[in-house]
Amino acid sequence: MSDSFSIRMSSDDGLAPPAEIFATRPDEKGPKTVAILLVFGAILIIIIGYGDIQNSISEDMSQEELDTLLTNVRNQGDNITDQEYQQFHDDVRDSGAYSIRGWSLMIGGICIGTGGILLFILKPVGPKLALVGAGIGFIGGTYSSWEMKTISESALPEAMVFVNEIFTYICGVCMVLCLALAGLPLLNASARAALNQKVVFSPEEE
Repeated sequence: MSDSFSIRMSSDDGLAPPAEIFATRPDEKGPKTVAILLVFGAILIIIIGYGDIQNSISEDMSQEELDTLLTNVRNQGDNITDQEYQQFHDDVRDSGAYSIRGWSLMIGGICIGTGGILLFILKPVGPKLALVGAGIGFIGGTYSSWEMKTISESALPEAMVFVNEIFTYICGVCMVLCLALAGLPLLNASARAALNQKVVFSPEEE
């Protein structure tokens, strides 16, 4: 007959650790930080969209606008007349690129901003609305920016074509960042807990 023995710590009462030690704790600070970033981003997007909408209904650019846009280009040795840039403006307007980008960014920015505000007060619909807005801005903004770049290839100096191409990438990257920010509270367990307010801690039963 063999003896069996077991080792038991003096402080071990044989009970499992309290469940709340491993429970997901709501994190309200993270979502609110994301919300503030989304609101600031939305303001910038709305401003750009508003400018494009103004361009879409503008027949002729003012001399002041032309001078602002073309002075640096001319100083770099690229020859472009006011009439040539005005024709580019007309072609972009007639193609609908100004309108598409303007309204896409305007609507997307409003959705992102509203979603950011709702996220700040921990409403679950907030990040979802921001995701929708960022998606609208990404699709419409990137498509129309690329259309402007394509039109510029036959109307503007190479330096200005490059600027339009860079702006297309910037627009796409900004919208992707908004998508990523809006998605963070939905992917992070602590943030989801703060939004859903479903984490309830109850005293362990004796």
